[in-house]
Amino acid sequence: MAKDANQFIFREEYEEWLRNLGIKSAGAYCPQDKYTCNDGREFLFFDLIGVFAKAEDRLYVNALFEEWKAFIENKNQNNLKTTLNRLSYLQKYRKFVETKIYGKKRLSKEDNARFNEILNNIDSVRKSIDKSQNPKVDGMDSLIEYISAKQFIKLAIESSYFFSPKLVVERFEEIKEYICQQKEVDPAFKDKKESFVKYLPARYTSKEDSTDAADGVHECNQTLGKVYFKLSKASPRLCVIYQEGARGKNTKCGKKTCGGGNGNARVCQLIKDRTGYALGATSDKKHFRNFIISHIWGHAIDPRYFTNLWNIVIVPAWANHLLDKDEEGTLASAFKATIQKIITELYKLNNYDWESISMDVPTYNEEEVLHGNYQINTIDRIADKETLGKISRVTIPV
Repeated sequence: MAKDANQFIFREEYEEWLRNLGIKSAGAYCPQDKYTCNDGREFLFFDLIGVFAKAEDRLYVNALFEEWKAFIENKNQNNLKTTLNRLSYLQKYRKFVETKIYGKKRLSKEDNARFNEILNNIDSVRKSIDKSQNPKVDGMDSLIEYISAKQFIKLAIESSYFFSPKLVVERFEEIKEYICQQKEVDPAFKDKKESFVKYLPARYTSKEDSTDAADGVHECNQTLGKVYFKLSKASPRLCVIYQEGARGKNTKCGKKTCGGGNGNARVCQLIKDRTGYALGATSDKKHFRNFIISHIWGHAIDPRYFTNLWNIVIVPAWANHLLDKDEEGTLASAFKATIQKIITELYKLNNYDWESISMDVPTYNEEEVLHGNYQINTIDRIADKETLGKISRVTIPV
């Protein structure tokens, strides 16, 4: 490689670009992280990304940014603050590449020499990337280019919609009543005309994973035509119902108690009944567009989680997929831990009677939480059938 180990292609232009943004310590934004090929050869990420970007080979540029991100997260997995700082440096360089480098025609004499040196070894890099991953374009890239991870998390949380504490407590008590008294009609749906809307709702899956159901299992009684949820910590079995009418119906359970699909039909029905807001995909008056109903602690096939409003947040579509990831020390894990902390504080979850529904209080990773003040949107109960539930802005310090 070139003699100056700290030099990389486009470094001078990059540092000038940083200084024009008002960043005085530009050198701190130039970490010497290296990508290691399968054959053992090492190259600076800066160099490889610069070469592929000049050639307008976006798939490999994106793949290298993903490799770099994974390198940073793995190297600093025990220090979230350092990880976020280093990722912010990566994001700055991504923005620089996007705005200054793609298709660049002219190079300085020094950069041209370095460019040609790396270009002669580029096949080794391509083969290494092809073997480690399928080069791809990530839809989040364009957003993360322009804001930091902290800004992303704050924006995502403050753009989401939670429910008022009163509504959350009310629904918790309904589920508690159902479980403790072993009822067969969920109070949330007892006034509905559809004869099949009874039992405690949960999401159906034909490939049940024990981790999806927290601490319980499904038991199907084909003779009775009912599906039960058996808790590991208690003797009662909960009679549940799964998304009837959805595609892929499982008929082995009989009497339409075990439908197919993986949607949130019952959650949408509950939210519409309590707040007046329509979220269903087929609704002509859908009030939330480009939002997704998210189960923050997951376990949607567990009837204690599926329609319990403390576990549900209406999240912008551009951020929701991060909540499905089970990771540590990443943007996704910090986002999830922070929103879980906010829920815990907003609803005072430590004061709930969790033992009554055979659960422990939901937990979160305190070390991953991004502390600060968050302006939260909360939706209140509908006043009457002609109005919608009031949306208020609440400050939650965490």
